[in-house]
Amino acid sequence: MRVPLEEARFEAHIRRMTTIVRCTNCGAEYRRTEEKFLVPHTGHANCKVCGDTLESWLENTHVPIFELVKRPDGTPE
Repeated sequence: MRVPLEEARFEAHIRRMTTIVRCTNCGAEYRRTEEKFLVPHTGHANCKVCGDTLESWLENTHVPIFELVKRPDGTPE
């Protein structure tokens, strides 16, 4: 039995979990989410304020994305 596309449930959708992280060097706050890829990625994310490394990953299919939300002086981005 076929279900019309508009009535189909997309249960394979994975919700993104969002966390707030702080740069350990300057205190800038970031919204961290993850993007899922089929092919493993290697890389790192740096703080946009001070350049310190926020996170590194090696051959991972779940790659973190960082969005600056608050600078160390408390001003929103």
